[in-house]
Amino acid sequence: MAASPIVIFQALPGGQQPSGTTVEALKQQHGFQRALFGVKMEDPDTGILCTEWSSLAAARSFAASPTATSLAAKETLGFVAAGDKQQDVLSVTSAPCTEIFTAFGAEEGFVANVGRFVAAVDANQPEGYKGASYAQSVHLAAEPSAQQDAVVRMLIGWTSREAHIEAKAKPGAIQDNIQELRVLRKSVDLFHAEFKEL
Repeated sequence: MAASPIVIFQALPGGQQPSGTTVEALKQQHGFQRALFGVKMEDPDTGILCTEWSSLAAARSFAASPTATSLAAKETLGFVAAGDKQQDVLSVTSAPCTEIFTAFGAEEGFVANVGRFVAAVDANQPEGYKGASYAQSVHLAAEPSAQQDAVVRMLIGWTSREAHIEAKAKPGAIQDNIQELRVLRKSVDLFHAEFKEL
């Protein structure tokens, strides 16, 4: 079975898409598969660059490269698909709006919780829901200097940010299963973005 690709999310200051020269240099990196860019709807001064790599070695090579350094990212996180279906992590970014939920300090069992949440929402889909995928963090440094907290990221596609807000407020699969996301982690972050392939 082929290895799951590694996805790197980088938060870029200024909210501006990387230059054409930078994107071209990015695409020349060994193991590059695709790149997406979107702006945080809740913070337009922050852009989110998502890049997909064929292997952990390729992702680590990029993370240590001058191209990555030139992006001056405020945050760089690497992930590999989690769950029974081994979903393509970026499968839902083609939706008009992508919700990005991140749990920091995830404990053992949290990935399974996310899987149950996604399965429940898949089975009883709210209006505007376009699918979900989730992933767990990988170390991008070849030799991590310290034990890093586990991070789990869930992506949900929606027809709009408003559709997500409305779905959360109504009785249904989200309200019935939200407890799965409220335990076994230290903190969470949530934002929305509209991604386009570079």
